[in-house]
Amino acid sequence: MGSIEGSTLFPKIATILLAIALLFHLIAIGAPWWSISNPRKSERAEHVGLWKYCSSPQGHPGEACFDFVDITSGGMSTCVLP
Repeated sequence: MGSIEGSTLFPKIATILLAIALLFHLIAIGAPWWSISNPRKSERAEHVGLWKYCSSPQGHPGEACFDFVDITSGGMSTCVLP
C-alpha cells in the first residue's frame, strides 16, 4: 500500500496531466497577450493580459506597457519597449 509500483496506470497518467495543466495555467496567467486589438478598427496597436496593458500608435516602433496594479492605484510606472 502506498507504493507507486503496485498502482494502476490511471493515477500516474492523471498526475502527469495535472502537472501539464498546472504549467499551462501558469503560462496563461503570466502572458500579456490575452487580447489583441484589431489594427483595421483601431488607431493603436494594443494587447492586454491579466497583469499588463501595452499600446503603441500605428506605425510607431515603440511600445508602452503599464501594470494594472499601477493603473488602478494611480502610480504609473512605464516600460517603453523598442
